[in-house]
Amino acid sequence: MKRFFFILLMVVMLVGNLIAIQPARKPFLQIKIDGKAYKNGDNLTVTSGQKLMIGVELEGGRKDFCKFPDTYADIAGTAQILSRGSNGLTYEADGVKSEWKLLNETVLFSTDEFVKVNSQPNQMTAEINISNTKFSQSFVKISVKAKWQFTRAEKITTEDNIAESTIYFKVAGTSDVWFSSKNIQVNGMKNDQILEKLTVVQSEFDSIENFLIKMKFSAVQHSVRTLQTAVNEVKTTIDSIKLTAPSYQSRIVFIGLPTDNPYQVLGTLSEIKTNWTTAETLLPDLKTQLGQLSAEPSKESKDALIGIIAKYADWQYKLPENTFTILSRYMPDLNVEAIKIPGNIHFIAEEKTITNYSQTLNDLKPFLDQRIEQIPLEIQKIGSTQSRLQAVRLFDGMLRSYFSSVNWAEWKNTRE
Repeated sequence: MKRFFFILLMVVMLVGNLIAIQPARKPFLQIKIDGKAYKNGDNLTVTSGQKLMIGVELEGGRKDFCKFPDTYADIAGTAQILSRGSNGLTYEADGVKSEWKLLNETVLFSTDEFVKVNSQPNQMTAEINISNTKFSQSFVKISVKAKWQFTRAEKITTEDNIAESTIYFKVAGTSDVWFSSKNIQVNGMKNDQILEKLTVVQSEFDSIENFLIKMKFSAVQHSVRTLQTAVNEVKTTIDSIKLTAPSYQSRIVFIGLPTDNPYQVLGTLSEIKTNWTTAETLLPDLKTQLGQLSAEPSKESKDALIGIIAKYADWQYKLPENTFTILSRYMPDLNVEAIKIPGNIHFIAEEKTITNYSQTLNDLKPFLDQRIEQIPLEIQKIGSTQSRLQAVRLFDGMLRSYFSSVNWAEWKNTRE
């Protein structure tokens, strides 16, 4: 029984010693707005023109040591505590007097153009004025620095304790979307660190699409890896922010994939190739019909000429949407203007009338000749581009799999 009580006593003493030398808490701010406590990263709903009173107090760090030496100082068992409190600690050990003293505290309030902070130098309270200007989000950042002095015998040293916190404001009834780009939308609490990372993500989205258009597939492969790294860094940044601001919240939505447009173009190129194959048969027939027209104008010859022009115009009208844009982007060496029916001839197809029969004959003949000459080459280029662009399917699958696996943000599929 004595052995049991001895062991119990030793355990109690050990636990007591462990408690007595706990490390001081990292410096942090206690924040009150209109009497209500808030933590770093909290979001407060406000109204335009509203006025608020904010008060801050630095806690933890050296202040813990001075206020609670029994808990946070390793001197409690060996020294005589002469005085303790928020502003300092005086004790005597081994016949030597030592003192920690708070010299000063400085506070800095910073914000943007939508919030005004009225404060006096080094005062821990301030008035916050919410602007009447139309906006959705703002913030107040508070930085406090405490300078402590330690004196032992005649030796003096100093120490700084610093803490920062940010309180966010959302205007009631407004959208809280703070980042919006082609492939990303974010709402919630705006954060400049996350904004910087999201800008990099959007840049990589754009790079992948651009490299696919140019069919630089090795560059695409590199950018896909870079994009995944950039997205992961967004998550890492959010986690880091939540360590100091647990209440931080933002909803991130990734929209579509950088392969979406090239993937759709792949299908459109198949339609374009079919149209060009049709034109390869149509053009010689139109040239034959043109050669059969008389050199002199008549109602019959004018109507026949209008019909020839209308057939080519109809072929052009029926091309898939954005055909010429696609050809220009994916085959920049192709002269798309030479494919389009000339403006003066196109006008005839629209108005169904010819004012200068001979000139129209002279303009249409060389146009058809160059089209007949160029269309086999164009078909070859379209087919080659279509074949090479099949690689987009591989990258599309990789990216689709990756964004489907992201569980800390949303991914919106924009393709069926």
